Amino acid sequence: MYKAKTSKDWKEYFKLPVEYKIDGFISYGSWDVEKYFKVFESIIRDMKSDVEIKKLQGFLSNIFEIKFSDKIYWLTVSYGGVQLSEYVHLACMFGSKKNIHIGSCGGLYYGANSMDWLIPIYSYGNESTTRIYGKDSENNKHFPDKNLSEIIKSKIPKNKKFFEGPVITCMAMMGETFDDIKKWEKEGYYGVEMETSTVFSVSKHFDVPAASLLYVSDNLIKGQTVGDESHISQKSARDEMTKDLYRVGIESLLKI
Repeated sequence: MYKAKTSKDWKEYFKLPVEYKIDGFISYGSWDVEKYFKVFESIIRDMKSDVEIKKLQGFLSNIFEIKFSDKIYWLTVSYGGVQLSEYVHLACMFGSKKNIHIGSCGGLYYGANSMDWLIPIYSYGNESTTRIYGKDSENNKHFPDKNLSEIIKSKIPKNKKFFEGPVITCMAMMGETFDDIKKWEKEGYYGVEMETSTVFSVSKHFDVPAASLLYVSDNLIKGQTVGDESHISQKSARDEMTKDLYRVGIESLLKI
């Protein structure tokens, strides 16, 4: 079936040149595609004036194509892992050398505060994407590439507080209960989010290095949820802080 399709097949289907290839892939976890496309575009153009950016079309319309130094990179904004898994799959088939995910998580670690950063040392995932691509994983744990994680770590600003620990990927946010949160905290997870396991498992399937960088948005273990007064009051600070997160991800992707 679809797994048997080759890179050539997909290029023909998407009307891409036979020689088309990408050098790297970066995703950001959010539902607000247009907002974060604009943020990413602004940051990338501030970094490099000679960069070319365009939005792809059709099924690929949630992808920005970034041309820089004779290389092509893909950037996408995805909410959860369904479409994201297919974008990562295509990126790997088209030659990506590294896949980076950045985004937010619900906090599960008492030692962390809202807007602290987190580098996952692995992500537990038992979603359909991980079951298809990560059949050989032990205990549904999906791991990043250590070298790529170290590159990301080296680019974190000195004034940012960050942690390294495991996360859990759950794509059913509205079904989460506080009992779930307490259970995950006791199991040692630092955060819960919706994309990291997908990026890790698909990338691993194709032997492409992958890593993730997150920040604590809604600090669930301390009772903070999206939409409550404390979370709303942090919106402006969160928007400014996440720009630094984007920069770290983009610098790590483009080797700036």
